[in-house]
Amino acid sequence: MKTRLLTTLLTLGIFCISSQANAVPVLNSVTLDDIAPTPGSSATKLSDGVLQLTDNSVTDPTYQIGSAYSTSPVGIETFHATFSFQYSDSFSGHGSADGIVFVLKNPDSATAGGDGGGLGYGAISTDNGVYTGIPNSVGIEFDNWYNSEVNDPSGNHIGINVNGSVVSVATLDISPEFNGTGPWYAWVDYNGSVLSVSVSQTDQKPDSAMLSYTIGNIKSVIDSPSAMVGFTGSTGWATQTQQVLSFDYNDPPGAVPEPGTLVLLGVGGVLVMGWSRIQRKEITG
Repeated sequence: MKTRLLTTLLTLGIFCISSQANAVPVLNSVTLDDIAPTPGSSATKLSDGVLQLTDNSVTDPTYQIGSAYSTSPVGIETFHATFSFQYSDSFSGHGSADGIVFVLKNPDSATAGGDGGGLGYGAISTDNGVYTGIPNSVGIEFDNWYNSEVNDPSGNHIGINVNGSVVSVATLDISPEFNGTGPWYAWVDYNGSVLSVSVSQTDQKPDSAMLSYTIGNIKSVIDSPSAMVGFTGSTGWATQTQQVLSFDYNDPPGAVPEPGTLVLLGVGGVLVMGWSRIQRKEITG
């Protein structure tokens, strides 16, 4: 009996160690170097490391969709993200559009939504006129085109979006317009309940958040204890070159144990209890 129980416990421990070795790591810190363009999208990495989501220099720059994400999931218990971006150029006098979205999404969700007013994050359904896009996600839009059908407040604003909808749950007009006035700097913070956003034309973070929304437990929205983090962008009939120049994401270390770590902790407890049981039987029996 003692030998059989000990063998079972050791087998369980070896299995869980193997599971830990195969688990996808959850990162606490990500930079632009860790962001990779989605194959098949218009996004590219330039030689200087800049992430370019759309390119106005191609033969037909209209209706592009670019997306790029971290190569591994990130912790989302709480987080601080800061990045800089710029928009430039326009095409054939149509104006400049449409903008980018900072995205946190379920690792299994789609990587992009639609072009134009979808910002690469949402999409217009031709059946009911409602924007739908990346499910189980949160997006912060930096939009510089007015789309009345999704209740945009103006042609240059920031907004907080949920579950692929570009009908924002909170918005704020920004002046001057993003296009041609960059680089712009952005800060996105989450304290476990409230999502806060600020932008500036300098790298000095404003003393107080410019836009906030009580989202609650973001893990419930994303339906995962971790998320892929990255950016989407799009053009429509009007176009622009969209670039993310720098990016830093930090989730406080230790806030989100990796799934394999949680399993090992639980199995460790089982091993200890099992061994204690064997020892007690030897002493009493």
